[in-house]
Amino acid sequence: MAAVEVGRGIYDNIRKFIRYLLSGNFGEVLTMFVASLAGLPLPLLPVQILWVNLVTDGFPAMALGVDPREPEVMNRPPRNPAESIFSRGLSRKIIYRGFQIGLSTVLVFALAYYSRGDLAVARTMALSTLVFCQLFHVYDCRSETKTIFEVGFLGNKYLVLATVCSALMQLAVIYVPFLRSIFGTAPLTPFDWLTVLVVSGWTVILGAIRHLFMRPAVRSVGTGYNRY
Repeated sequence: MAAVEVGRGIYDNIRKFIRYLLSGNFGEVLTMFVASLAGLPLPLLPVQILWVNLVTDGFPAMALGVDPREPEVMNRPPRNPAESIFSRGLSRKIIYRGFQIGLSTVLVFALAYYSRGDLAVARTMALSTLVFCQLFHVYDCRSETKTIFEVGFLGNKYLVLATVCSALMQLAVIYVPFLRSIFGTAPLTPFDWLTVLVVSGWTVILGAIRHLFMRPAVRSVGTGYNRY
């Protein structure tokens, strides 16, 4: 039973890891593709794309791979050994979130570009939106059946540390002059950051509203370890 419990936890973490990486990468590809179709300038420079991959695909993804097992992991029925790793709606979640990340980034870029007329600022906002969309999303990946408010933000201390480090690294390329010259970024105003964070974290905001004002559904969970 102990071996089955550990194995299920490992399998869950593999699915979390795949969900996070593929949805983020799909969002990055979609950002460039949609911007090209819309006739917009490139929303991200090549060095900025490399930076996104470094910041989001590094520490947060590794921390997600050591996420603690869910308490009810042994209450599930056995899964079919022949099922795909993308079964039970995982592929749909990857595609949906990838579209959300990509379209959110293009939206912020277009709004900033046409309202400010500053390509460097627009690219910086797009870069920050893409990064923070994925940093918010990594917490959604901690469970396939529960919201982050049910799972909790602090259950994986490595993930918290990783996302804080990634956020600080993103701030560094915007506000450290030496890095700013390398990555082609520009300082953002408080209103710019408000736009970036609201668009990036709208799913978390909606989840918080639902958590506060809607009664959580009662989950029927068995007890014991007799269903492995």
